[in-house]
Amino acid sequence: MKVGVLSPTTWQLVEKMAVLFPEGLEVVGPLADDGHYWNDYRRKIGEWEELGLRVSLNLAPYGSVDFHAYDLLIESVETFAYSREWREHCERFECPILLKACWTRSPLHLVPPAYLAKTRTVPVLLEMPAHAPDWRAAGYRDVNVIANPVGQWWYEREWTGENEQALFVLSGARDWRGDDPSRFGLEIWDEICREFPGRTHHHDGHVSYLTSREMTDLFGRSRVFVNLDRPFGQGERPLTLAFTEALSAGLPVVARDLSGLSYKILIDGNGVCTNDVRAMCDFIDRCLTDREFARVRGRRSREIAAAFSQARLRPQYDEIIERAREAYTAPSARG
Repeated sequence: MKVGVLSPTTWQLVEKMAVLFPEGLEVVGPLADDGHYWNDYRRKIGEWEELGLRVSLNLAPYGSVDFHAYDLLIESVETFAYSREWREHCERFECPILLKACWTRSPLHLVPPAYLAKTRTVPVLLEMPAHAPDWRAAGYRDVNVIANPVGQWWYEREWTGENEQALFVLSGARDWRGDDPSRFGLEIWDEICREFPGRTHHHDGHVSYLTSREMTDLFGRSRVFVNLDRPFGQGERPLTLAFTEALSAGLPVVARDLSGLSYKILIDGNGVCTNDVRAMCDFIDRCLTDREFARVRGRRSREIAAAFSQARLRPQYDEIIERAREAYTAPSARG
C-alpha cells in the first residue's frame, strides 16, 4: 500500500504516521509558505532512518502531483493554514482520503465549501474529543478520536531514572504560547521548581532541540514526568504526545485532573491525576527519593502504554482505512 501524507503538515504527524505504516509513506506536496522548521521534513530524514522509519519526500508543487498514485492520502486540514496554494487543488479526489484535524475545532471557517462537500463522507481523525460535536455539526458522518501510535524505540529503551529530576516538556513555553502562563500549567511548574530546587528540568524543544532518540534518552534518565496543560475554549485538550511517550518510556506520571480529556483514565497505580499541587509534590518527592518506588510505578505506565503501540493501533486504523476506500469508490464521490 502506497501511503501519502499531504504537505505541509507537522513533522510530528509524519513521524507518527510512519510508525503506523512501517511499510513506508511519502510526504507529498510543497513545504509551508512561511518555511517554519516544523514543516521542513528534510531536517528529520536522517533521524527517521536511524529509527527504522521509512519516509520518502515528494516535495513537488501540487499541480505536478498525481494523487492517483497513492492507495491512501492522509490530509491534515491544517494544510489550509500552512499553504495558500492548496486551496487551488483541494477539490481533487484521486485516491482514498483520511482527514486529520490536529487543532481545528470546526472546519467551517477554515476550508472552502467545495472541500467540505468533497470530504464530508471520508473518515475524520480528531486529536481533541471535545471537537467531535462541531465536526458532526459541519456535516461529517464518520468522526473518530483515536490515539497516535508511539514508536517501538520508546518501549525498548530501559528506564533508569538515574537523573533525580522531574521532567516537564513544553515547546515555545515562553516564546509563542501566549501571555497566560496558566493555560499550560507554567504557574504550577514554577511552584514545583521552588519545591524541588535543582531537581526539575523543563525541556523546551524550541530553545534546545533534541532528536527523537535523544528525547527517548532524556525520558529514560528522568525520574518522574509532569503534565500540566489545561483545557481551553469549550474543553479542548489533546492526548499530548509527550504524555503517551512518558508512559511508553516507563515513567511515573503526574497530571492535572481536567475536563475535555481526563488523563485519569491512563493513571492506575502509575502516578497521580489531581488538581492539588501539594499532592503532586508529595508524589514527586516520593519518586525523587525512592528510585524503586518510581520503578514500580513506571513499570505500570509501560503496561498501560501498550495501548499506543503500532501492533495494538494498526487494526483500528485499518478499519477506518477500509471506510476511506468505500467513501472513495461510492458513486457520490465520483460526482
